[in-house]
Amino acid sequence: MNKFILIAAVFLLTGCPGPMDPVPQEYPAQARLVDNKVCITVPARAGDKIFSVQFGTESGREIYKTFGQPDQQLPVVQGQCLPTFDFQFKPGERYAAYYKLTNPHTGPGKLFAARFSLEKSENGHLQLKQYSRSEY
Repeated sequence: MNKFILIAAVFLLTGCPGPMDPVPQEYPAQARLVDNKVCITVPARAGDKIFSVQFGTESGREIYKTFGQPDQQLPVVQGQCLPTFDFQFKPGERYAAYYKLTNPHTGPGKLFAARFSLEKSENGHLQLKQYSRSEY
């Protein structure tokens, strides 16, 4: 009986995830090069705005920005590149980019993710390769 109480207490104190703590669903964002610069797009809906953005590399460089106030949130337009906030994308690294969008008309926000690497070709042009979540 004591073992059961101890195990139950450990689970209660550690806050193990359960059905009330769902992992947020991730939607794919598209990364490509436009004029030799990284361009990330998402299938935006009318009224979508950026709530937060995070970029990271395998080497540990990252940036995270949150726009909690509605007047700070930047609008998202279908087919237009999302802002990268002067993050320096360099060849030879793998990247993960996350955009959390909010929309007062459609309910809870959505999390979009793009995973990609940049390489420099022999002629000096950048090449972008996208990865799936399982490949990253």
